[in-house]
Parts: sequence; structure tokens; C-alpha cells
Amino acid sequence: MIVENARFFYDGKTVVEKDILLDKRIKKIGIFDGGSEERFDAKGMFVFPGLVDPHVHLREPGAEHKEDFESGGRAAIAGGITTVIDMPNNPQPTTTIKKLKEKIKLAKKSLARVYFHFGATKNNFSEAKKAEKFEEVKGLKVYMGKTTGSLLVDEEEAILKHLKNFKKTVVFHAEDEKTIEAMEREKMKRWPAGIVGIAKACALGKIARGKIHIAHATSYEEVMLAKMFGATVETAPHYLFLDESAMKKWGGVNPPLRERADAEKLWKAMSKIDCIATDHAPHTKKEKKEGAKGYPGLETSLPLMLTAYNKGLTTLDELEEKMAENPARIFELKGIGRIKEGFVGDLTIVDLNEEWEVNGENLNTKAEWSPFEGMKLRGRVKAVIKEGRLVYQDGNFLA
Repeated sequence: MIVENARFFYDGKTVVEKDILLDKRIKKIGIFDGGSEERFDAKGMFVFPGLVDPHVHLREPGAEHKEDFESGGRAAIAGGITTVIDMPNNPQPTTTIKKLKEKIKLAKKSLARVYFHFGATKNNFSEAKKAEKFEEVKGLKVYMGKTTGSLLVDEEEAILKHLKNFKKTVVFHAEDEKTIEAMEREKMKRWPAGIVGIAKACALGKIARGKIHIAHATSYEEVMLAKMFGATVETAPHYLFLDESAMKKWGGVNPPLRERADAEKLWKAMSKIDCIATDHAPHTKKEKKEGAKGYPGLETSLPLMLTAYNKGLTTLDELEEKMAENPARIFELKGIGRIKEGFVGDLTIVDLNEEWEVNGENLNTKAEWSPFEGMKLRGRVKAVIKEGRLVYQDGNFLA
């Protein structure tokens, strides 16, 4: 296949307009006249490598009523995301090799490429070590605050043992449970739990010489603290675009949204943030009313960030770094995240100027709602190519 008249970053941060010849991998970049290959004309659009989301909850197995690998994969592709890394906190958490193998098999129906984070418990060190050897496993997830089942690991000794044991990236939900409990007893805001958790995770990481990644940072202070220790760090669009008032309408998210001033200040840390991840965590509307925490986000993440680009809050090269190149590098996804000869043939083609309004009922996620409902965005995914095949165009799936 040839994508012609493509504007994209090539050889650093230089924008070029060239043709891209690709099949499962990018074969050549240049100008290609003639030939019998299928062509896609990207004139007037911008081309990113297929995006990488290192933090999603696709809910299967155990909660398929609100998402599964098929629906979640379609949502990812519609959002320009060709590779995702799924989290382990299912109703039966991914904390054993048996559960991991089950997930790997189930994920084969996803249109998006799926990798996994294995779940840490207080004593599954040998299982985590075995999981590390699986190519499909890209990280170990440590929950320092309560989540599903046995996944709470709040003892320093156990965290340290996991860090010494597991040599790939260790991802922290770094909200310290004891601090959360103290904040709740004193009826104080919960956000200092993130500062305590990040400091603890990073300090233990230094002792173990581990590879630390901080999930869903909610504030400028959390980002800067993580970077001071040399950890990599992600945030999610809902922490950049929403504030705590949104939780009154759309229910909670974990960690909670912050005040408007905190959201505005978080933009000032953009140069330090390594990844924009969705933390896609769909629930039914009924479950949200009953107190379930989490927001769907796969289909709105890139359009939100393109809207920010159009407002001068970020740049296209920053978006490519934080939504493709950096997550691929951090989680060792070889040959993914750049438009370069020899890399995987995944491309996300966007119209930087198309304006549209978010309507949850039109999304592919089973949740059928969005915390960005009614928001007018500027920038939209027009086509997605995965391994050299056009799989999505103008709202339609072709594979």
C-alpha cells in the first residue's frame, strides 16, 4: 500500500510531504509514481505513527457487559490507537500465568494490537517472574491503593521485592493507601496520597534500581516529583481538560479529578510528561450512578489533544512523542511508534481542522457515554492503517 502526499515527522522533528510505501512494515519513504499498489491520498491531512496507549482497562474476562477486547479494540482504532497495554484488575485479576494465558487468547479478537501489564500481589513473586518472560507482557502493575481483589500492595517490603524481581517496567498506581485512609478520616482532600505514593515508589525504585513508571499523574507537583527521581510519568486527558466539578455529573475517577487551577497548572508540566494515556475505564451508566470509578477515553484522547494543539497548548511533535514514540520506548515495543523504514506499518491519519461534537451514543465503547459529552473538538481521526491494511476510514471499519 502507498499513502501518498503524506505530511509527517521524518528523521527527527522535520515535517516532510512524501509517500509512504508499506505492508506489515514501512518499506520505503519517497515519491512513488505508477505501480499497482493500493493508494490512499492523505493530501491536506497529517499522519502520525499508529498511537500507543499504555494504560487501558478492556474489562475482559469478567466484565464483558461494559467492554471486551472486540469493542475496546474498535474504540482504540477509531481513536487512532493501534497498540494498547491492558491492565490486570479484572474481577479475577491477572496475577497468575493461567489467567495471563487466558487473556492472551481472548485478546486475539481485538482489531488493535494488545499487550498486557501483569498484576502484583503481596506474594506472587514467582508468577511475576514467569510472566516477565512472556513477549506479551510489557509491565508489572503495582496498586498502592485499593482496587480489585488481591491487587493492593501497600507494604514496602513486598514492593521492594517485586522491584528487585521484575526487570521490565514497573507501573505504579501511586496513591498510598494509609494516606488515603488518614485523609478520609480527617475529611481532607485525597490528593496528597499521590505525593506520598510517588515519593515512596520512586525511593524504593532507587534502592532496587528498578524501572519505574508513574500512572495517571493528576498535578504539576506529582509530575515534577516523579521526574526529580528519574521515573517516567503519564497523565490522562481528563486531568488536563476536566476538574472536580465534572465528578458531580459523571461520577468519580481514580485518582480523583482536581481543582480547575490544578488542571491549568498541569499543562505547564507538559514538557516533563512522558506519556498521554487514556486510563480507559468504561462502566455502564447504571454502575456509575452506583459509585463505579473510571471514564472511557480511547476515542476522545487524540481529538482532545489535537484541540489543545489548535489552541497553542501543545505541538504536533509533542503529541507524537507522548502518544506513540515514548510509550513504545518505555515499554520496549520494538519497531513501533515512529514513521521510519523497517518499523511496523501502522499509521493514523488526521484532519487537524475538522470540528465535531462528542456524543457518547455514537462511540464504539460499550459504555455509550463520555465525560466530554457535548464538547466541541477540532481535529479528528480520518483513517487508520494497521500493518499495511486500511482498517478504518471516515467512521467505518474495513476489517
